[in-house]
Amino acid sequence: MTPRLRNLVLIALGLALLGAGAWWFLANFHRAPFELRMPPAPEARRNRLLALERILAAREHVVFNRLRFDAADFAEPAESAVVLDLDPRSLREAEVEALLDFVARGALLLMRMPASAEGRAGRLLDRLGVVPQDAEPNCFELDAGAHGDYELCGGTRIGGEDIAAHYTQLARHDDAADGYWYAHAWYDDGRVFLVSSLDMLHNTALDDAAAVALAEALLAPLRERPRIHLFRGVDHEPFHVWLVRVGWPALLPAFIALLLWLWMRSQRFGPVLPDAAPPRRALLEHVRASGEFLFRRGQPVALHRAVLARVQQRLREREPVIAALPEDARIAALAERTRLPVAELRHALNPVGLGRADHFLSAIATLQQLDRRL
Repeated sequence: MTPRLRNLVLIALGLALLGAGAWWFLANFHRAPFELRMPPAPEARRNRLLALERILAAREHVVFNRLRFDAADFAEPAESAVVLDLDPRSLREAEVEALLDFVARGALLLMRMPASAEGRAGRLLDRLGVVPQDAEPNCFELDAGAHGDYELCGGTRIGGEDIAAHYTQLARHDDAADGYWYAHAWYDDGRVFLVSSLDMLHNTALDDAAAVALAEALLAPLRERPRIHLFRGVDHEPFHVWLVRVGWPALLPAFIALLLWLWMRSQRFGPVLPDAAPPRRALLEHVRASGEFLFRRGQPVALHRAVLARVQQRLREREPVIAALPEDARIAALAERTRLPVAELRHALNPVGLGRADHFLSAIATLQQLDRRL
């Protein structure tokens, strides 16, 4: 076989293998669409009514989507509807007055009930005559005036032919297991629609066909208005509750560390009995006790002589001229030198009546002053 023929055979075999592989691939595989789930964008995570806003805007509604009320938006009530997807108890008094005034002038209001009553209804529910039930969450009782009170909760259907006429559109969506309950009341020229929950309007409910159908029925009266206000609020538990519920793994070691620090910085408690006093030499106390003993034994003269000998020795060392003078001249010189009274110096140098305590103390005190001033 020539080289040229061999190359042609190899090329033909390669093309045959390639064709067989393509046929096998096309026979065993086919194109099929699939849906890739992506996490929600930051805007969708922050705004749970974003999908509803865009759907309404696509249907040529003027949509306002905010966290809180803005009084500047409360215009044209006859052309407006409000969706209140927040805890009505969180509204301030001024906001309640502005909202009810807006509804009274002809606006529509769709609102949900709080998740639990917690012993308080709030100003908005009080003004509307709605009483949340403490027994079960999302339950409420509607004061319908002359038609009586109607309780919506746990399988109890709303009664009364006049009231029931407003719910024919939602009858097929009534789901007691999920707790979706609906009520209606007039408020002056406007209307208020009450539901136990508005989860079916959130972004996460778009994949649920039943939730979408229920949302369509709930929004049917509101979609007749060209202007729709969406107030989603921020329903979250207080920070300290959230911290205890979620942050306890960090709080527990911090609390233990705090206890250890307090134990380290606290005062140490010693034994019940005080420590024994260490041995000491109380020379001054011994000298004082010895002097008192000698004085009581009638030897004040000996004590005086000891102090006088010390003063005379110091006088000879400091003032030898004065020490050599006669007694009267010496006393006068000492009085001038130390500014002590002559009578006190004479009594201290030649005492009389040392047996008396006052004479003895006066003489000793004068000798001590003389000793310090020389």
